[in-house]
Amino acid sequence: MSEYNLIDLKFTGRKMKKWYKVWNLFLAYLDLLLRREKPHADPVELSVGTTSFCNLRCIQCPREGHEGNLMPFDEHLDLAYYQSLEPYLKRAKEVSLYGLGEPMIDKRYFDKVRYVTSFGAEVSLSSNGTLMDERRCREIIESGIKSIGISLDAAREETFAVVRPPGGLPAIVENIKRLSRMKKEQGTLRPLIRLSFGIMPQNLEDLPLFPDLAAEAGGEEIIVHSVIFMSEAKRRELTTDPQKVRPAIEAARARARELGIAFCVWDLDPFTYLKSLRYVRGESEASYASSSATGRSSHGYFCFFLWRNAMIQGHGELFPCCYMTNKRLGRLQNGNLLELRGHPFLAELRRRLYEGDPPEPCAGCPQLYPYDRQNILKSGLQEMINLIRS
Repeated sequence: MSEYNLIDLKFTGRKMKKWYKVWNLFLAYLDLLLRREKPHADPVELSVGTTSFCNLRCIQCPREGHEGNLMPFDEHLDLAYYQSLEPYLKRAKEVSLYGLGEPMIDKRYFDKVRYVTSFGAEVSLSSNGTLMDERRCREIIESGIKSIGISLDAAREETFAVVRPPGGLPAIVENIKRLSRMKKEQGTLRPLIRLSFGIMPQNLEDLPLFPDLAAEAGGEEIIVHSVIFMSEAKRRELTTDPQKVRPAIEAARARARELGIAFCVWDLDPFTYLKSLRYVRGESEASYASSSATGRSSHGYFCFFLWRNAMIQGHGELFPCCYMTNKRLGRLQNGNLLELRGHPFLAELRRRLYEGDPPEPCAGCPQLYPYDRQNILKSGLQEMINLIRS
């Protein structure tokens, strides 16, 4: 076969990969525009775990206390499992390749990244940063990962050791510096380095100091969010006085602006999981106070996650979303993801959102958007144009 024929085959292969994704994206927007409770599209985005082992004992983690969480602990997934996801990888634009564990523990993690990206999907990574030595930093860059989120939750080692035991913040900062330096040396913008801070009473004093740490480490974006209470015991341990939270956030925002670092606040409802426990059990709506509660709307809502994402953890177990992990919808078998995404539990959630009556676990979620057909059409056209041009 001539060199030109090989080039033609590669070009045709790239076009076919893109066609799968463009068509699936079109179907996803059609699902939304027609208010389908059972989607006809495969997921535009996948959230897929790799390993659920971890080397830290973060105080807010479900490992350290939960009620009813069904996410699998202490499992490794081999490459053959990802090969079984090929039909969905062909159609997905983006894949979040992590779960309830530290991905860098997985010795074949970057083999999985390369396999996923071979289908033209963008990969994002979340890590605790402890294992990012020079070899792994090089792999992060060379494998084409789009973005990496590193959870720190502290600006000082004494705080870090409390919220993310056994500690080791200075070493993690050096690891992030290494990644940032290697990016510059290789002249690449990837991955975008996001550093996150989950607010708790134990670390609130560190929040105004966090932008300086981020600047020192080479972080490009700061994400601040509430932690989700995974049990009543954790609610009592981790509830933060809202009167103290706002000034700390604004002080951090102002400092990030001075340093030229992007600053984002995820307005998570910390009671989301506790509310979902009652909702899944069919009990009356939870009465937990929420600073971001959403009322009824005559125009309706839609959930960004329920519309275009699939939360797949363990060996193919589908969950409603990353905030509702106390409800398993089934296990992937023989290409039945479309069937599982039409599960009556999810169909009921979508119906209530479309009708403007979000259930309590969803009411304060940042994935909830007003249903505006004009904006949906505009966003859909722009996203498909961007995908075709990419």
